[in-house]
Amino acid sequence: MPSPRPWLALDRPGAIQAIGGLILGLIALFTSYDHLTLAGLDLPIQQPWGIVCIAASVATVVVDAELASRSRLRAAHETAEERNRAAEARDRQAEAAERQRQSLAELHRSALLCARFQLDPSAPNRQRLQAFLALIAPSPDQQSES
Repeated sequence: MPSPRPWLALDRPGAIQAIGGLILGLIALFTSYDHLTLAGLDLPIQQPWGIVCIAASVATVVVDAELASRSRLRAAHETAEERNRAAEARDRQAEAAERQRQSLAELHRSALLCARFQLDPSAPNRQRLQAFLALIAPSPDQQSES
């Protein structure tokens, strides 16, 4: 089970975003937090409410930065997993190609031995062919499994 992540798990862009939001909140706090300016209109608000609005906006920026950081981390993790799966698939494909190459090599050896025996049915060629057939013949255990 993965260990629990800390609450503020920010990557570099997330930390920059959170610090920027904090700086903007501090600027707003030290300049004017007793009114809002919307579309050229100044709306007066009580100072305690201004502080609460600034704190809420900074908290929203920090939470957004953390969510974005987690999303980037998850995307990087998924990309790494996909690379691993692709590497495993390449390995399996290479193993299958090697098995196929070995099977073709056995087939070529058997064709060569058969051709030698047909061209020259001497005792040494017969012995080679019989030894090869004994090597490639399935054992009685393998025959019963089929």
